[in-house]
Amino acid sequence: MPVEYGESLSERELEIIALVAEGLTNREIATRTFLSPNTVKVHLRNIFTKTGAVSRTELTVRAMQEGWIDVPGVVAETPDEVDVPIAEVRDEEIPAPPLLAPSPWPTHRWFALVVGVLLAFGVLLTPVRAPGQANISGLENIFSSPQPLVYTSPPAGEDGWEELSPLPLRRAGLGLTATQGRLYAVGGMTENGPTAQLDIYDIESGNWQTAAPRPAALANYSVVAVGNALLTPGGCDAAWQPTDAVHRYDIAQNDWAAVAELPEPLCAYALAYTPERIYVFGGMGANKVYRAAAYAYDFAADVWEALPSPVTPRAFGAAALLSDRVFYVGGHDGKNELNTCEVYIPTERRWQRCAPLLQPRSGLGLVTLGNRLQAVGGGWDTYLGFSERYDAAHDRWTAFETPIVGEWRNLGLTAWDGALYGVGGWSGDYMNRTYRLEVLQFRTFIPITFSGNQP
Repeated sequence: MPVEYGESLSERELEIIALVAEGLTNREIATRTFLSPNTVKVHLRNIFTKTGAVSRTELTVRAMQEGWIDVPGVVAETPDEVDVPIAEVRDEEIPAPPLLAPSPWPTHRWFALVVGVLLAFGVLLTPVRAPGQANISGLENIFSSPQPLVYTSPPAGEDGWEELSPLPLRRAGLGLTATQGRLYAVGGMTENGPTAQLDIYDIESGNWQTAAPRPAALANYSVVAVGNALLTPGGCDAAWQPTDAVHRYDIAQNDWAAVAELPEPLCAYALAYTPERIYVFGGMGANKVYRAAAYAYDFAADVWEALPSPVTPRAFGAAALLSDRVFYVGGHDGKNELNTCEVYIPTERRWQRCAPLLQPRSGLGLVTLGNRLQAVGGGWDTYLGFSERYDAAHDRWTAFETPIVGEWRNLGLTAWDGALYGVGGWSGDYMNRTYRLEVLQFRTFIPITFSGNQP
């Protein structure tokens, strides 16, 4: 008999939900429950119908919110694992092997469980400081794991993300942007220190090539495409000392030149842009101090301007333009990973709050795609289990899949032609992986409008 939305879940279905939340595939669930893989598929189909969830990510988050399970981590559905005609399925039991006493969970799994439950119920509060500065601590942990974290990379395509040709040089804290059908990956931190390398990925051919390096070997900065050029403000050297240097790369000439310097040395800042201006928020300043800085750069005039400061001093946050507003999210204040969301309104030259991220994130990437903000990465202090999308009309974040769980920080994130691209980063080591997620199957957009008290 077909099931319907809202029906109660059986004990077997709750058991399968818990295993999905652990990140197990259908085949692994079948082995654990002594069922056939096809039977697991039918159970999953019924679970999705009853709960209304459309992915393993959404199912896991809801299960934690409803108290059905207490296991962190999320994995997205594979369509061919869910949509199986019932007529093709036989409820065959697999002979059970001899019963063995279950192995105790290791400490890091218990830690992740506790953190995941707390996040699901929204009890992690963002610390808020008065405007000013925050002293940095723990720089040695930026590219190392301060605590054991679970690292999982699902098989290519299982969660919707596709793995592409790897970046030529493993690195984190790189600048990444897209223009003219190509990805541009500049600089970053490697196992041998900062690099000046510029790598270009042709999206159509799927090939990387190396171009003229930036004049300085730096890490933890952003790059933005402006017309036929790239702009790269600031960055940190091998001693974590920031610079105020800004370089312009001429794509056609394959050549670099210096332009107007930042008002102060900065790295690990958040950057957003319009066709006319760049916005730089926060970051690490002189003496390794986390800043509540805010500056705008005028492309035509080649001039920087100071803006009103955001509330929270932080670095390793991310920013993106949505409609006519600039959103500044996540980051680290030197002591804690943050879920803070602030929005700057350029026409009014003021800041206001927006709904916090579902979980704290630092070293994340943020882009606008499909009239939504797309936040990917994190896992500095908090277990990374999913990515997030922001709906401005409802001031709400929702979860979607991540190709890497546990930790994935200081990655490069950009968008091109309806797809997200995540490149490099840190997950227990420097990475050279390149991922793509198709977000928009149709290229029709409806403009966003803000009304009332919504940011």
